[in-house]
This record gives sequence, structure tokens and C-alpha cells, in this order.
Amino acid sequence: MKAGNIQRRLSRIQSRLNLLVFVVSSSLSISVSAQTDLPTLADGDRAMTMRGEFVLASVGDLMIRRPASQLADPEVQAVLDLIRNADLAVANMEGELANLREFDGPLNGFVGSHEVAADLKLMGFDMVNRAQNHLLDSEFEGMFSTNSLLDDAGIVHAGSGSNLQEAAAPAFLELAKGRAALVGAHAPIFPEHRRLAATARIGNLGGRPGLNMLNYSETILVSAQQYDALQQVRQGFLDYRDNYDNPRPVASASPETGLSIPASSSGRNDPTYRVTRGDEIPGTVVYTLNDDDVGRMLRSIRNARQLGDFVIAAAHIHQSQSVVEFQHLSTRPPEFYVDLAHQAIDAGADAFVGTGVQTLRGIEIYQGKPIFYGLGEFFREAQWELPIVVGAADSDPRRGMQRFSRNFGGSTQSLESLVAMSHYENGALKEVRLYPTELGINGPDSRLGIPRMATEQHAQQILERVARLSDQWGTKIDIEENVGIIRVD
Repeated sequence: MKAGNIQRRLSRIQSRLNLLVFVVSSSLSISVSAQTDLPTLADGDRAMTMRGEFVLASVGDLMIRRPASQLADPEVQAVLDLIRNADLAVANMEGELANLREFDGPLNGFVGSHEVAADLKLMGFDMVNRAQNHLLDSEFEGMFSTNSLLDDAGIVHAGSGSNLQEAAAPAFLELAKGRAALVGAHAPIFPEHRRLAATARIGNLGGRPGLNMLNYSETILVSAQQYDALQQVRQGFLDYRDNYDNPRPVASASPETGLSIPASSSGRNDPTYRVTRGDEIPGTVVYTLNDDDVGRMLRSIRNARQLGDFVIAAAHIHQSQSVVEFQHLSTRPPEFYVDLAHQAIDAGADAFVGTGVQTLRGIEIYQGKPIFYGLGEFFREAQWELPIVVGAADSDPRRGMQRFSRNFGGSTQSLESLVAMSHYENGALKEVRLYPTELGINGPDSRLGIPRMATEQHAQQILERVARLSDQWGTKIDIEENVGIIRVD
């Protein structure tokens, strides 16, 4: 055999050995790192390093279907000017974008025109979280179409990708004042939404597109009397186990650890109940996030802290505190959400921007950093239904999506929102200014879902509600000329 052929064969063998070592070491690092606590950041390393004055504009969901930046409406332009005048503007991209004339994928759910991406840039948006429950409305084709259009428009996005590594990684944006970073994640609303989760790629193995998922388990709290009644129901089911050749295993039960009620043939949706402790309230849902998922998010935040000057953690979370709440209109975040936001700040985030619920929630200043638990819907063009757009259905205010767009849950709270302007000086948060907006509550359907500055009376109502919802964290919101102001000492 010629020397050149031998050398090439040896080179190929060495490459395969290197790949094998990479696969094995990667597998080991994943299993080991999941069990290792993240190092604690020193105070100096946690500080944001954008020097001078720096303004972050944060808004909620961009449920936008058509361009709107050109509208010659002073109340609309007043809102958009807030975004344009910020050093950095961030939002949640709710839904997908595609060229409707050329798109080869399935058109389902929330899909807007391809022109929207460039229009968002004209409005002043710089970064968006893509980890949200409508990511695969138009399947993988829709996700990749949207990400590509955002890339072309110069809008940096995080939270989704070709595999879990891409979806979980921080995304970076170079600004004149420094480097901004964004980490995005989502907690599924329903078990079937777990299909949205990206999977890891190890060498040539695996790697499903999707989003950075925060999986969890749920336990519903009950009184001792309710527990006894549930135990009777459970036992009443189990009395008939001997009728079947292959009965399901029965888990042990106690008031302290809880019991599971058979509620489905698969067992996947069986609720778990335990008795309340101390001042806990029956009906409260206790969520336990997956440790590996949380660790992955915190690792990305910490890495972004080392490499970036300003770090944003974004999470799209709909979960409510109690089973008696309307989940999408839940005004107070559950305990796990607060804990996640605190961990994100401790890991190095300079701001936590929460979205998901279609109403407003309170604001916390934690370790001198802002946490927005729910900023509402910045755009809400839910009435833009594809079947109506393409002429496959009649426009009708009685249609479910039409009612959803204007009077969701019998309330107009989903048409109220905030633009939060966080002002920093030399790395320290000085104040947060809150500008109330409304999305055409009393206007025509053609303008429904487009943000406008709220009137004086309406602005007062919005700010008073957000101030009440922020009381639990001791956040004081002064209301001055239709603007809420949080001053940070």
C-alpha cells in the first residue's frame, strides 16, 4: 500500500477515535454536570458592565400578524417611540412568521406575514425570546422560517434551535455600550406541549429541533378532610383491581407524601394530592421543576454573565397558583416561578422578563435587579385567523378565536399591557418607568391588538392594579402623570 494511502487511512481512524472520545466525554459531562451545583458568583462578577446611562425596554408577547410601524396614529407612535429610544428592547415572539404565498409547511395557529420581522426592527426591537407554546404551530418549517426571518431583520433570538444545545444557549447582541445576552425558556401548559422540547445532539446521535423546556411535576394541596375523601375514592377504584389480568402498580400513599388518583388509562395525567402544611391553602398547586432543566438554564445565564455586559433571562410561563384560577388570566405567579426568577438573578441575570399569562402581574426588585412576572400582551392580533384570511371560513364574532381576541375570559384585561423602561447608571438600576397601553378595546377589529397609550383614567386603573399585585414583594410604585415609577435606592 502506498505511503499516502496509509497516511490517509490512519488520519480517518484518528478522526473516528476523536469522535468516539468526544461522544463518550460529552455523555459523561452531561450526566455528571446535571448533578453538580453551579459555582456561586462573586458580587463583582454579578454586576452588569454597561457603563454610563443604559435603558432596557421590556414588553410582553408579540402576537403580531401584520406590519404596524408605519401607522400615522400619534398614540401608537408614542408607544413605539419608547421602544426606539431605548438602548435595548426585548419581547417574547408569540407565534410564527412565514411568506404565506411561498411557505411549504402546514399553516396552523398563530402565523403572521413575513414582513413582520423587518417591521419589528423598525419599531426598535433588538432581541426576542422564542421559547413559547406556539413555536410549532406550523411545525419545524414554521420555526425555521421565523428564525430565518428574524436573522435577516437583525433581531437576535434565543430559546429555540435545531437541537437542545442551540435552544438553551445564550444569544448575543453587540451594542455601542457593550454586549447584551438573552437566555430563553418555557414551561409547558399541557402534557402534549412537551413535544415542543428540543433534544440534545451528542456527536451524530439525536438532536430534535424545538425549544428550551422547563419540565415539572405538580401536586395539588388539599385539607385533611379532603384527603380522606380522596382516599376513599381511590380505594373505591382499587377494589376492582382483581377483575383485570394486568392491573397497574399501586403507589403507596400518605398525607405527608401524597396520593395519586387514577384518572387516565395511561397514568400520565393522574393528579397527585397531599395535605396542606402550616398556612398553605387547599387548591394551591405545588410545581417541582426538573433539576436538569433548571441547571441548564442557570448554566447558560452564568456563561452569558462571563461573556456579556448585560444579561436578560426570559421565561414564557402560564402556570397559576391555584386550581380555581383561570390559568391564562392568573395575576399572581406561583412559588416555583418566583424561585426560578431569583435563581436566574443569582446566576448573573440583570433582568428577568416573564411572559405567558395574558394579563398583568406584579414586579419585584430583587438584589437590585428587576423581575417582571407578567407584562401582558404588547401586540394581540389574535383575530387574524388564517382560515378567514385565505377565505376558508366566514368572519363571525361568535367564532372562538374572535371571542378570544376581544373578550377573553369575559374580561378585557388581556388587552391591557405595560412598557417597562429600566434605567441603569454605571451598572446599577436607578428606576423603572411603567407606561400603560391598551390594545384597541373600544376600536374596530382592524386595529384590535395594536398598542396605544392608555387614556388617563385607564392608565390609572392599570397602574393601581399592578401596584397592588407588587405589594407582596414590597415594591412601591408611584403614579405620576399616567406613568408608574419604581425608584431603586
